[in-house]
Amino acid sequence: MSDIVTPPRKILLVVTGGGYTHAAPVLELGKILANRGHTVDFATLNGQEEWANGFHISTTHLMGPAPTEEQLDAHYKRSRLWNPAKGLGDVMESKYLFDSLWTQSYYGLKNIMDDPAKRPDMLVADFFVDAVKDMQLEYKIPIAMVWPQMPYLMVPCSYIPGQPGFQLDMTLTSENASVWSRISDELVVVRALPEILKLRNWTKAMRKRAGLNYLLPTPQKPNYLLLVNSFFGLEVPKDLPPLVAAVGPILADEYPPLDSLHQEFLDRHPKTIYVALGTHIILPHADARKILQGLVHAMEEGIIDGVIWSVGKSGRQLFDKAERVTIQGTTITFGDLLDGKHADWMFPFFAPQRSILDHPHTRIYFTHGGGSSANEGLFHGRPMLVMPFYFDQIGNAAKLAGSGTSELLHKFYFTADEVYSKVKLIMEDRDGSYARNVQRLQRIAHVASRRKYLGADLIEEVLYDTEARVVDGKETRPMHLQTADMRMPVYKAKNWDLMAVSGLVMGLLGGSMYYAGRFAWLHRRAVGRLVDSLVRKVSG
Repeated sequence: MSDIVTPPRKILLVVTGGGYTHAAPVLELGKILANRGHTVDFATLNGQEEWANGFHISTTHLMGPAPTEEQLDAHYKRSRLWNPAKGLGDVMESKYLFDSLWTQSYYGLKNIMDDPAKRPDMLVADFFVDAVKDMQLEYKIPIAMVWPQMPYLMVPCSYIPGQPGFQLDMTLTSENASVWSRISDELVVVRALPEILKLRNWTKAMRKRAGLNYLLPTPQKPNYLLLVNSFFGLEVPKDLPPLVAAVGPILADEYPPLDSLHQEFLDRHPKTIYVALGTHIILPHADARKILQGLVHAMEEGIIDGVIWSVGKSGRQLFDKAERVTIQGTTITFGDLLDGKHADWMFPFFAPQRSILDHPHTRIYFTHGGGSSANEGLFHGRPMLVMPFYFDQIGNAAKLAGSGTSELLHKFYFTADEVYSKVKLIMEDRDGSYARNVQRLQRIAHVASRRKYLGADLIEEVLYDTEARVVDGKETRPMHLQTADMRMPVYKAKNWDLMAVSGLVMGLLGGSMYYAGRFAWLHRRAVGRLVDSLVRKVSG
């Protein structure tokens, strides 16, 4: 049998907003494709080109300015204060900020597409980058989009109420939820309709200024490849169409090792809790104090013996460094604690997270529950204390708690005593359920992590299908992974016409039987009357 030739192609990775955690899975898929011989380019915003280091990127294209530090700082402060129970109004300014990147992304991608020397054969993008969908429409180029969790407003599931990430009471499915809980979750998006309609008009005006007089379609199933950087076990199981695949956790095979400071600290502290609430979370000092007090209490009772709290420069801006705290009889300022002047506490600006999580002395991971953090915590087998702040973190927190690996804290209502009691609950693990569930999910995550190669396979599959069926900009046949219902009118896809015909036939049959029966009854009645009449005449 002769070898099948699968020629290398040029693939463009596209990432704009969202930070490095949005870029990493896209770049990891690109690295696999580059190792297979494809030319992989990267398009991003100014100042983000360093993300491509180490990923075998051929050329980097810059598409315009990224949001400023001031804009991002305001965005993260807004997001920290967002309460899903009050709708989406508090975070809509952030939505406008990131959606406004569409304009420069659209023009940047068009410049690449219109240059024969730069034009790729396929686009692979983070889910933030809607402009790649315009490229698909205008140039008939295949695209793939990478989501950190199951996509919102797509592939709906009747037994999952509301939209994940916008649920009020962490309900995962309807299985054990009350009717009122399910109704409340469904109403979250309904209550947000004024903001959604305002956003729609704003988006329409923005696109019109760019010369586009249409909005992107919002089908329940995508007409492009959609890759989810998660896995069933963390995600709630549901049926998926062929163009949607869970291929996570997408993690690098190698990661930075422990430096000498972290190695020495972990070796000396066999009951360490690792705290990392995300690069951009800006905690008010009152919240930092509650976390600190809860951990101090746990340390004084011997439940933990070390704390590594990774927090960057931005995340420290609201801390009161002059406040004095007492730890095991020693009084120290919070500033000195941040500066590493207590032997049992570390506050690095940056920590080699995966190596810390992989160390056996790291016993609990205190996290905000972002997609990458959830994946890494499960992959490295750590029980988690999760305090979500916004968007996918809220849904991830519910899923982590539902998996039996984690305990939750509410960002508005948690207390120092709750931090202490839940750390104690996980560390004592009296029935062994945390250990069993952590091991179960870790093993599943290790198996599922190999599916990043499936993600690369699907990218190639869609690429080769498209280039052979799109001729001179026209589709000669449908996508091989697209289900036929997406090309049908709804009445035909749902067999409403067959139901109508069946109803009509049943109606005609029922009517015919009714009238036939009525005719027989009337005939029998008439015959009976005739016989009665004859009998009366004879007897008379």
